[in-house]
Amino acid sequence: MRRRLALLVIAAFAFRLAFGLCSEFWSEDETQVFLLGLRYHATGEWPYFGPDVVWTHSQLPGALQALLVGVPLRLLAVPEAPFILLNVLSVAALALLGWYVRVRLPGLPDWLVYGWLFTAPWTLHFSTHVVNPSYVLPAAVIFFIGVLEALPALRVGAVGLRVAHFAMGFALLWVVQLHMSWVVMVPFILLALGYRSREGTGALLRAAACTAAGAMVSGSLLLPTLWAHGLLAGSAERTVEMQWISPWTLVTLAARFLSFASFEVVRFIGLSTARRLHFLSQHPWLAPLAAVLVVAGLAQPVAMVWLWFRKSAADPQWPAVKRLVLGTVLLVYLSYFFSAKEPLAHAFYVVAPLAMVYAFHCFALVDSPRARRVAAALIVTGIVFHAGLAAARVPERSLYKNRPVAAAAVRLKVAEMLGHRRPYARDLGAGIAPEPAAYAAANAQADLRVTARRWWRGTGGSSLFRLRIQNVGTEAAYRDLRYSTLYRDVSGNPVRTGLGRIYEVLQPGEIRVLPAFNEGFVDARAATAELRLLGAEKLVPVPRRLGSTMPVSTEDP
Repeated sequence: MRRRLALLVIAAFAFRLAFGLCSEFWSEDETQVFLLGLRYHATGEWPYFGPDVVWTHSQLPGALQALLVGVPLRLLAVPEAPFILLNVLSVAALALLGWYVRVRLPGLPDWLVYGWLFTAPWTLHFSTHVVNPSYVLPAAVIFFIGVLEALPALRVGAVGLRVAHFAMGFALLWVVQLHMSWVVMVPFILLALGYRSREGTGALLRAAACTAAGAMVSGSLLLPTLWAHGLLAGSAERTVEMQWISPWTLVTLAARFLSFASFEVVRFIGLSTARRLHFLSQHPWLAPLAAVLVVAGLAQPVAMVWLWFRKSAADPQWPAVKRLVLGTVLLVYLSYFFSAKEPLAHAFYVVAPLAMVYAFHCFALVDSPRARRVAAALIVTGIVFHAGLAAARVPERSLYKNRPVAAAAVRLKVAEMLGHRRPYARDLGAGIAPEPAAYAAANAQADLRVTARRWWRGTGGSSLFRLRIQNVGTEAAYRDLRYSTLYRDVSGNPVRTGLGRIYEVLQPGEIRVLPAFNEGFVDARAATAELRLLGAEKLVPVPRRLGSTMPVSTEDP
């Protein structure tokens, strides 16, 4: 049994690592998180700040995020190194969660528990590739095991109380350095300490000491920032802003919470209906698999809501589990009254492990040979679909779209070959050499030629352009080309305007032809379309000796 389980974990690690390496790399958030570690690798300077809080132009304090990316790069100077560490952490966390679920619900088979955890869309898409929410999962798993073991009505004796409180403290200060969702964790700790207070002053003091000890371990990476920059380092407190949240949002939040444990794939296929339909039209063999998972992803949350009203004499902890889940959804809802951020699902991914535990309790209520066959079919379908999704994304969005650029930046320790930190980042200027005069004088408007050879309306109303892009300059590379679009009807009247980015990297002299660049949705009134370059991010070019600057001869016939 242990051997089979070990083989399952190894296979899951290989699959998840491959999926992560095939996932998004060149988008802004992914690049910025990678740059945190790359700059530490390149300069060796202590990173006082972590991920950016974009909507307030601030930064989270602490070195953790930069070290999680940068230390692997220092040990193995290839761009895949951070992915390896991330997947080690996430697989270990999910294996721990699987073990804990089996302790709570020993009647569930290993293949179901571990297979579901390792292949659920949310844990695949947000815990395998380098972006800051991906690193939340390991701490979130530890945290909620601690919470469940610290609350008397939910405790199963898997770990001791001291370990539970230590885990909560450790996880809290871990997430503080990665994501603003740490604020949701604090009430759980206070609740657990409240129960200890009922057991006497001694129990409360021991629990508080264990919580503080755990916080000190992960918080040790935060202390240098607080010492050098003060208690309000990073200005993340600007995220606090009172706003009214509609009661209808509570329903939406509940659905998103339950989707963490479901086979929800819609949001991961594309960010809009037009993009999803176009993607599936380009990869039609994935459409039947996607349809099965879409139906399952919609049905599972509905089933979990229906089962919430069901009683179970065989599961004495079921009422307490339901109360905790309901309280968690309410807590997340109320937290957004104090946040300027829209309540998107990934923003409270930290509670995903609790959603998983609830989902397995729900499955235990309906467990049967037929239910297991359905679950097995869904897991297999999910694996095949995500393997196909990864294969489709390799040339379009992954590291391997332009690996030589990332590899050169890591090897030569020049972060500016890959990208620049955002203008409000606190680590600007560290380790950057003076710019040569010719490079400083180069600009995107003079060096880049973007020509729209053709425009047409694709599946689902997608706006598709055939683009030819050329960097005629000799001193600078460019990435993330900013553009504007203007659509007109048959009478020449404007129908829609748009802004966006073309996530490409062009070295000096390089030419790219994008056969079907998808700009988004455009309605049927549009008869003509114009695309105009606004600018681009300037990069240090990769030296020609590394063989990555040969022009691409993909001219139109």
